Amino acid sequence: MKVKIPFSLIPFRILKRLSSRFFGIGSKVARHFPLVSLYLEKAEMNISVQEYFAMCITSALSFFLFNFLFFSLILYSILKYSFVVSFFVSFVLTLFIFTQQIFYPKLVANRKIKDIERNLIPVLQYILIQLSSGIPLFTIFVNISREDYGAISKEFQKAVKKINAGIPQTEVLDTLAEENPSLYFRRAIWQLTNGLKTGSDTAGVVKEVIAALSEEQLVQVQRYGGQLNPLAMFYMLITVILPSLSMTFLIIIFSFVSSTDLVVKLVFWSLYLFVMFFQII
Repeated sequence: MKVKIPFSLIPFRILKRLSSRFFGIGSKVARHFPLVSLYLEKAEMNISVQEYFAMCITSALSFFLFNFLFFSLILYSILKYSFVVSFFVSFVLTLFIFTQQIFYPKLVANRKIKDIERNLIPVLQYILIQLSSGIPLFTIFVNISREDYGAISKEFQKAVKKINAGIPQTEVLDTLAEENPSLYFRRAIWQLTNGLKTGSDTAGVVKEVIAALSEEQLVQVQRYGGQLNPLAMFYMLITVILPSLSMTFLIIIFSFVSSTDLVVKLVFWSLYLFVMFFQII
């Protein structure tokens, strides 16, 4: 997969060249995020974790400088301490962007997992129908690689190439399962491989896998439904109720307490940024 740094203001080639100066810092920062290396591998990003962090640091610095100059020019004629406010706002935004960049490989890996698991049961049902029709397993793999099953079709394309290169079918399936980020996909392929190794009825094995995955997906849906209500309540509290009450409370407070225009603006802008941040989250 092509490497991408989200929210980067610098083209990738230039960013990669500039990031070489921050490779040492990237190595030190990467020690505090050991899982990023695993997510880079799952997302199939052909880049070392040290280089990725170096590029994130370079991108974050450029983002900070751009925002600092941008807000300074806008607020210069409005606020007395425009540079301080610009620095604070730019720092908060840059910290948020840098956090998003760090967790971007995890996001890509999770998207791949969801794509695989969304099409996994239809693919297994397709395999079951083809096996019941007497079609060889390798031919089924070729057919899946040519169908539109998203990431699963791409995975089987790799498997077909390796089998055509002379690698045993069971060995290819084992490797396919080990390198895949989806737990359910690995479980399905391992059960299929074990059935092939032991000489069991492949169609019966696939049928059992479909039944087990269907039951687990139903449990996941029920669990998600239970989590949705608290999340909706938290969203309403933070982004609707709290801002409304805070605005009313602040207006009443500032009508009784004498304060400078700068303090009033800073308080309201801080509230606005706080609400906007949680809206994005």
